[in-house]
Amino acid sequence: MNTHSLLLKMSCLAIAICTAQSSFADQPWSQDRQWLLGDWNGQRQQLEKDGYKFTAAMMSQSATNLDGGYNDDNAFKNAAQLALGANFDLEKIAGWKNTTANILITKRDGNALTLDRIKDPRSSALGNSQEIYGRGKIWRLTQAWVKTGFADNTVQFKIGRMGMSDDFNGSQCEFQNLLLCGGQLGKSIGSIWYNLPVGLWGTNIKYQFAPEWTLGVGVYEINPDNTKTDKDSDGFNLDMDHVKGATIPVELAWRPKLAAFNGLAGEYKVGALYSTAEANDIATAGKIHDGKHSFWLNTQQQLTQKDGDPKRGLFASFNAVINDKATTAVQSTQQLAFWYRGAFDSRPNDSIGLGVANYLVNDRYKDRQIATNTSRGYDQYDALAADYVPVQRDELNVELNYTYQWSPAVMLRPNLQYIHQPAGVKEVDDAWVAGLSMRVNF
Repeated sequence: MNTHSLLLKMSCLAIAICTAQSSFADQPWSQDRQWLLGDWNGQRQQLEKDGYKFTAAMMSQSATNLDGGYNDDNAFKNAAQLALGANFDLEKIAGWKNTTANILITKRDGNALTLDRIKDPRSSALGNSQEIYGRGKIWRLTQAWVKTGFADNTVQFKIGRMGMSDDFNGSQCEFQNLLLCGGQLGKSIGSIWYNLPVGLWGTNIKYQFAPEWTLGVGVYEINPDNTKTDKDSDGFNLDMDHVKGATIPVELAWRPKLAAFNGLAGEYKVGALYSTAEANDIATAGKIHDGKHSFWLNTQQQLTQKDGDPKRGLFASFNAVINDKATTAVQSTQQLAFWYRGAFDSRPNDSIGLGVANYLVNDRYKDRQIATNTSRGYDQYDALAADYVPVQRDELNVELNYTYQWSPAVMLRPNLQYIHQPAGVKEVDDAWVAGLSMRVNF
C-alpha cells in the first residue's frame, strides 16, 4: 500500500469521527463515551467503586516527511503501543489503609520516520518525530508495584517493577515529538534511566513535609537485560543476574498556587541523580569512571483560567537536563512548551500546543568524532563513505499541534514538526514532518 493510500485512509477515519452525529450518543464513537467498549452493563463503574480499575489503550503515531531530511523521498511510518493494565485499591479490597497496587503490560510495534528518512543513518539518533517508538517490538511487564502511605499519607513508600519517570523527572506530554513529551532524562541517558515501556526493580519514598513541599528519593537497578530488544528478549525477565549498579535520584517538588498567576496551580521540581555503574569516558577510549551524574529542572504552571474552569486556560512548561560531561554524549536538553486547553466553548477539552526543544551535544564527544574522521583521512562531510562519522552538534525540534478530544475514549492529534539539524548534523537538510497521533481507550 502506498503512502497516499495510507494517508487517505487515516484522513477518512479522522473525518468520520469528527463528523459523526450526536444522535449516535449510545454508540462506541459517541462524544460522551468513557470507554470504547462501554461500561459492561454498569459492571465497570461498579468494579471501580469496589477498588478494581482496568485499563486498555492503544496509541498510534504516524508521520510522513514533507521536505528535507537526509532522504527526501516521501515515506509514511506508523508506530503503536498497546497498554493493558489494572489498578487495585487495597484499602477497599483488603482494608490496607492508603495502599494501592498496579500492573501494566505493554507491546510496541511499527517503524520510525526519523530513522528511515530524517537523520543520517550513520549517526546515533537524538530526537524522534514519534515518541512512542523505541525499546523494541516485544511484550513487556512495564509495571508491577505496590504503594502505601504512612503518617496521614504524608509519607509514601513504593516498591516493585516500574519506570523511573513514573516518580522522578516526570512532565506533561501534550506532543508527538520525543523531546517534547514527558521526562527528558531517558532521552539523553537511556543506558541508566529507563522510562515506559521498560520496567525495572526499584523503590522510592516521598515525604510531604509541608503542604506545598515534597522530597523524594529512589533506588533503581541498572540492568542491561531490561533494555534488550531482539526477538529472543524476555520483557518479563525478573532476575537481577546482570545488575551493573544502581541509579539513585533525589527530587524536591514545590506545588504552590501563585498570586502572580491569580492563585493558579503550578509544579516546580529540581532533582539530581548518581549512577553507581561504571561508565566509559565519552572522549578517551579505555578510560573508565566510577559513576555518572545528572541534574534536572521541571516546571509547569497554569497561566490563565477560562470561565472559572481550572481545566481550561493557558498552560506552560519548561524542562531542562544537564548531564555529566565526562561520560554523556548529550550534554544538556531544554524544552519550552505552551498549550491552551478549552479555547472554544464548543470544544472545552481540546487544546492547541506549541513546543520547542533542543539537544546539545557534548563538545568532547564532537571533538572525538572529528578526530576519528581526521585519522581516516576526512576533513569535511562525506555523504557516501561508510566509515565516515557524521559530526553531531545540536538538534532543534519544534511542534505545532491541535488535540481533538472527541470523547474520553478517543483522541486525535494532528501535528506539524520542524527539525533543525537532524541528529545534530549540520550538513543534513532541515526537515518538515506531518504527524497524527491517535489514542483509544477501550
